Amino acid sequence: MVSYMSKLNSDLSDNTIHGSIPYQIGYLFQLITLDLSKNQLTGIIPTSLGNLRNLKRHTLGQNLLTGKIPPSLGRLSSLQALSLRQNLLTGEIPPSFGRLSSLQVLSLRSNQLSGEIPRELGDLSQLRSLPENGLSGTLPPELGKLSNLQELWLTSNNLRGDLPKDYENLKNLTTLFVTDLQTKGLSFPESANLSSILSLTLRNCSITGSIPPYIANWNQLRFLDLSFNNLTGGIPSTFKNLFLYQMDLAYNQFRFPEPETHKNLPHNNSRINLTFPEEIVRKYCPDGQKKSQYNSTSNFYVNKPANNWAYSCNGHFYGDSMADSSKFVQKVTCGAAVTGASLYDEARLCPNSLKYYGFCLRNGNYNISLYFSEIVFTNNDDYSSSAKRVFDIYIQRELRLKDFNIKEMARHSNNVTIQSFEASVREHLLEIELFWAGKGSLYAPPSFHGPLTSAISVTPTTVQNFEVNRPGRLSKIGIVAIVLGAVLALILFLALMSRLGWIGDRELRDANSSTRLDWPTRVRICHGIVKGLKYLHEDNPSRKIVHRNIKPSNILLDGNLNAKVSDLGLAKLYDEENPYKFIQEKGTVVYMAPEYAMRKAITEKVDAIVLHSKGRLSELVDKQMPNEHVVMKQAKIILELAMRCVDQSPTLRPTMSEVLSELERISN
Repeated sequence: MVSYMSKLNSDLSDNTIHGSIPYQIGYLFQLITLDLSKNQLTGIIPTSLGNLRNLKRHTLGQNLLTGKIPPSLGRLSSLQALSLRQNLLTGEIPPSFGRLSSLQVLSLRSNQLSGEIPRELGDLSQLRSLPENGLSGTLPPELGKLSNLQELWLTSNNLRGDLPKDYENLKNLTTLFVTDLQTKGLSFPESANLSSILSLTLRNCSITGSIPPYIANWNQLRFLDLSFNNLTGGIPSTFKNLFLYQMDLAYNQFRFPEPETHKNLPHNNSRINLTFPEEIVRKYCPDGQKKSQYNSTSNFYVNKPANNWAYSCNGHFYGDSMADSSKFVQKVTCGAAVTGASLYDEARLCPNSLKYYGFCLRNGNYNISLYFSEIVFTNNDDYSSSAKRVFDIYIQRELRLKDFNIKEMARHSNNVTIQSFEASVREHLLEIELFWAGKGSLYAPPSFHGPLTSAISVTPTTVQNFEVNRPGRLSKIGIVAIVLGAVLALILFLALMSRLGWIGDRELRDANSSTRLDWPTRVRICHGIVKGLKYLHEDNPSRKIVHRNIKPSNILLDGNLNAKVSDLGLAKLYDEENPYKFIQEKGTVVYMAPEYAMRKAITEKVDAIVLHSKGRLSELVDKQMPNEHVVMKQAKIILELAMRCVDQSPTLRPTMSEVLSELERISN
């Protein structure tokens, strides 16, 4: 590496250089620019780099450097720009940086720095940009002396206390970004002269009082975020003169709608976020709901929304502030190598606060399982694989997990982690919030910070004297039951396929033994079976019937080869008030779902345990079928649908309506 640095300006960025930085570089005194960004550099920053007294630009960003920042860098008296962003650096910001009298840009974001902001940084009179990091302590008033400061980023921190008064008069400031300040309560000053401000974010800083009218005098202002505070009053009348691109006032103490609210909105097409989840609750779960209409289990996943779920999303991505909502759902770029991977093909992400509302649940205690897979920060080429996604998890407005990192928990991108919690539901509403507290990677490509999730599962913990097994804590009996259920389901699946003539050379015989089934007829038979089960499960809401004995011999075909579901000898009315009652009964469980053996809650989805396979799907198709693209494609879809029907988690099995809809789509 040293041999390539004979020039005064050495640009070795994006060259996939591995290994550590050679100590000898510190003796190339002629260097003016040193750019080693976007490589695979590891190890520590050599102290010898402090010898480069002529160096004006020093960039080591987007590498894998570790250890502390050497104080010797404070000797670089000619340095104008220093970037160490997006590494794995730890420790404090050296107070010696206060001697970098020529420094204009200091970029340290997306590291693991700690400690307080050095007061000595207030001596950097030329400094134009001061970024965020994981710092603590109070904000030093000395930073208010930085008269040339243009950007002040104070997020991804654990700062406390008030904003010093001198900050109000930073006349050259274009961006002020302060989030999650730990304080007992701030209020806006009587006056503030931020005439150059373009973007103002004071988010989750416990600000009280009303919005000051003088903000409307900052005619350069285009982005305003005052969300998650304790502001009262309304929008000042002076705001109608502003030309904002984005204004976020969500989660304050405003009382809306007020008559003057809409009159005072800023001009043009500014996007304004004012969230009122109570209206959604009343719409989806109105007072007077019948007891029988409440749910005892529920689930939500991004690629198949449910009717009794809603969500709200707050904020905007700071790397792409005008991103529309279509960018808030991301598809996997390289598949997650896990069972049930289709569940993680898509994930919803949100810049600040992603809330899910489960409506019309029965009051009681529930197991809440949240399914995560990092499918955005995965690419080595754009260095997003080194980015961090950090957010907090609230359930029923109670903090349950702080600084949750998907990749850290799952141990890698595209791996899966399931976080499980217990929670009580009162007034038939479950609220789950994933909240970005300003930590993690903010501008790492593709600039999508904030929480991300793939699915949610909600099941009751106890009913009567029966304990539901918690996720991740299966007993030996439960594990045996799962294996046994899978084996039995496989036998049933093969028996059904053989019965219908889908595998082997068998033909379906009801008076003409020479009858052979073409592909459309086989699809129609499946359609008829599902339609019959849907009738039992759903077409009469006051009387849900669970068949409980679906097997090949109980499927009859008439003279026109139309399927009929028969033998209702074991059928039962399904009681949502007591989904455990079936497990008290004795008898054969050969064609029953694993829930019976595991003593879990029983739903109508036990009838979905009909099809299953662990083998290669294409080999299950009858060799007599024409090897046509359409037939093979449809067969693959049906077989994959069958495998979903025998998922060991009842909440992840499709309903008969969903199966029927898929079959009708294939038929058409």
